[in-house]
Amino acid sequence: MRVIDPRQRLESGVLEMRGDGKAGGGLVLAFQSLAALFAARPEWHVQEWPFFSSARRGANIRSFLRVSRRPVEAACEVTRPLLTLLMDEAAARSADFAEGVPHGGTFVINTRRTPEECAQHFHLSGRVLAVPGDDIGTQHLKHAIGNISAYVALTEAVGGLEFDDVVETFLAQLKKRRIPQQLLDRNRDALHATREAIVEGVFDFARPGDHASTRFEGYGDLPLGAQTRLRLSQNNKTATFARSGFRLLFADPLNACTGCSHCIVNCPEGIIRFEPDTARGVRVTGADVSSFCKLCGECIAVCPENLFSEGRYEEVWDDTHAEEVRS
Repeated sequence: MRVIDPRQRLESGVLEMRGDGKAGGGLVLAFQSLAALFAARPEWHVQEWPFFSSARRGANIRSFLRVSRRPVEAACEVTRPLLTLLMDEAAARSADFAEGVPHGGTFVINTRRTPEECAQHFHLSGRVLAVPGDDIGTQHLKHAIGNISAYVALTEAVGGLEFDDVVETFLAQLKKRRIPQQLLDRNRDALHATREAIVEGVFDFARPGDHASTRFEGYGDLPLGAQTRLRLSQNNKTATFARSGFRLLFADPLNACTGCSHCIVNCPEGIIRFEPDTARGVRVTGADVSSFCKLCGECIAVCPENLFSEGRYEEVWDDTHAEEVRS
């Protein structure tokens, strides 16, 4: 299998990149920093913008970037990127981050897993770079945010960029946001730590038809303002909006539910499970956290018995669902 070199594509034509993540996860900053890195050199023409699905933290988001030696005249989404980023593994449950990537393309994934595990699971054919960005963020910034590592991994994937420029460009973007010096120093440490943590390999696991680009056939019955199904709750499993690594928990070992129904009434997704009870009217038994719980915290706030809570959750790959997403 021949791997298509992103740097060669950049030098000879236009390099198109796309990233998938979740709002609040730093995807926009990573792509803005990468765009600024190229825009600082007069020979490059740069086009970068994000696309938000729903106006809330945790919703799926995409970012697009084009870099060329010639003026960029295209004014549409990037549908056939040579280089793609998966910032958050949970985002892959709602969107195919590898869609449209040619055989031999490059994939950057923020994950604790190995490049081979990612290639097998997502059926990727090409160069795969894996980096544990959330762990690096936790270590240096006390926060599991992987945008720093994703940004560095993207620059490594492109190649030919001075690492000092990579670091200073990202820090310059943070300075615009009036980040204090102590935090800038921590970000600098995270940038340097990332370079040694990137692991990559070349694999060929894609099957015929995997990640094929879909042709635009109109908006169909979508309402105005919803030109993507990601904007509609009934078409998108909003459980992917929850913060990565956390999930709603329910526990009532002492049968303490009073039947007040506050959680049922206040849940915006209507996913509280309950059963009739002769003494209390209803007894809450849990919630459907697998599909539509976006961890808004309403039930946690209103339950007088504190039966709901927020707990750690290890993202588990569901190969059955992955097949559904790819189909």
